[in-house]
Amino acid sequence: MPLDLQQAAKMLGVSPATVRRWARQGRLGVMRPSGEFRFEEAELGRWARNQGLSIGEGKSPVTALSVDSEAQSLIAAVSRGHILHKVPGVSAGEVLSNLVELAPLDESCNRLALLEQLQGREGLASTALGNGVALPHPRTPSKDYVQKPMVVIAMLDGVVDWKALDGEPVHTAILLLGPSPKEHLGVLSRIAFALREASFVSALRKHASAEDLTILIAKLEEGFGQ
Repeated sequence: MPLDLQQAAKMLGVSPATVRRWARQGRLGVMRPSGEFRFEEAELGRWARNQGLSIGEGKSPVTALSVDSEAQSLIAAVSRGHILHKVPGVSAGEVLSNLVELAPLDESCNRLALLEQLQGREGLASTALGNGVALPHPRTPSKDYVQKPMVVIAMLDGVVDWKALDGEPVHTAILLLGPSPKEHLGVLSRIAFALREASFVSALRKHASAEDLTILIAKLEEGFGQ
């Protein structure tokens, strides 16, 4: 069944601007003589699964929860980002490139500059935290990328050598983007809190569904600071 831009965006759980950008790159869809893009639902589904997007889920598991509007809320940051499964990449660099491509950023965001920031941060020291989880983030939080904190949780298609101190390959990369150092550190502390819980790391390792993962995050965040 043919879908228009808005319908395709809703199906993928990303913004129409992101779908339009992918279509202009020739990655999906067909442009009609009028200049409008049309997408075949089955083809879109196959493409999205190859990219690790969860078809039909969009952001509903997150937005269905009571989202804290506080700038430092982890569940709010996840709701602005994505929970992705089977993200491809055989190296940290490839995973970072795919994360930047899949993140639901504003059309005006300079993705190349963001990727260079992420690569530069990895050049200083690996962002692998141990237990198979990496936390890539720019060297300097900036409103050039996001206006509010955003988190993209990417469970990888395989495992990647991320030069972790414990030597364990990474199965999950959690991209953290913040508009300011204060907000970055606020969300970072909540991610660190969640990662201390074996149940959360286990859910990531087992590629838990977006719904189960966000429910777990919300539950863990209730105990933050207690």
